[in-house]
Amino acid sequence: MNAALTVRSWFIASAAAAALSGGAVSASKPAPLDWKTATAGFAEGEQRTPMVFNMKDAARCSGRWMVHAGALGYGTFPEPAADAFTEQLQLPAAMNAVDFFITEDRDHPASRDGADEADRLLGLALAGDAAAARTYFDNLGLCSTRPEMVQDVTAMAVDAAATTQQQTDASPVELPSDDFDEPVNQQRLAFVEMFAGRLRDGAPVADLLKPQIFFVYLVESECSAVTTGHVDLLPASDVDSGFPFEATYTWENPDCTVPPELDSIEAFNLRAIMSRWNTIKIQVEDHNFDVFYFKDEGRDDYLLISIEPHGDTYAVSQIEYRLEMF
Repeated sequence: MNAALTVRSWFIASAAAAALSGGAVSASKPAPLDWKTATAGFAEGEQRTPMVFNMKDAARCSGRWMVHAGALGYGTFPEPAADAFTEQLQLPAAMNAVDFFITEDRDHPASRDGADEADRLLGLALAGDAAAARTYFDNLGLCSTRPEMVQDVTAMAVDAAATTQQQTDASPVELPSDDFDEPVNQQRLAFVEMFAGRLRDGAPVADLLKPQIFFVYLVESECSAVTTGHVDLLPASDVDSGFPFEATYTWENPDCTVPPELDSIEAFNLRAIMSRWNTIKIQVEDHNFDVFYFKDEGRDDYLLISIEPHGDTYAVSQIEYRLEMF
């Protein structure tokens, strides 16, 4: 999950170029881009979307959507572009696409290639290059996750619709076997069970969170490498819609394959992640009964959920996502 989003590098480069030229750009200022025509490339690319994605293509798509989701999150696109975007090109759907195409055994070089290509095309598009803009959106269309594209897949492919559809079977919630005889602990368990049930059903959870929460992200991979990130004051509504955040790659083993950029923009969508879980097993993590461990035994990721009193009930104050990729 270390494909770097380099949209910010384009801003730095363009700012430097403007500074070196003394800001004299009016003579060569490009004509305004027709964003409606440019974004039509998405529909054209979508018509050519493969029914099945192999691992390399899926990784390349993850890089493309990372760039797009990050650009949306940072307000990179001008207002005419945002007005031309269909729902699939807006932030919630873009975040879902990033999460879908990121697999645990992702082809990282292919993902970086996709991100670098998208970053280059987006930079040109923002500078007024209509052909680059059309190609940028055409490439996103090739990475569409439209729901009607359902087909059996091989072991080395990704079903392009698997995570865009609601689960038809409710995943059971396994409650902890710890002692919840105390009334206050029963209240905590009832709240946590309700929160887990919302996650299981793909329902919004923002109303069960504090207005702003602390988010932690930690992915451990081979050769003692770790990708970490956090958001100190994350709006509760972002947990439902998905959000970008800054992450950093660190490593200890000199044999690690180190990405070209250690700082990246990652995307997190809790609802999309939970749609892949079959069960939610709940355990209590501390004697105060305010940190709970959510786990699907068949997966390598898990959640640590912290709660605290909020009015006459409780609210989630911290969500920590961890993934062990080794």
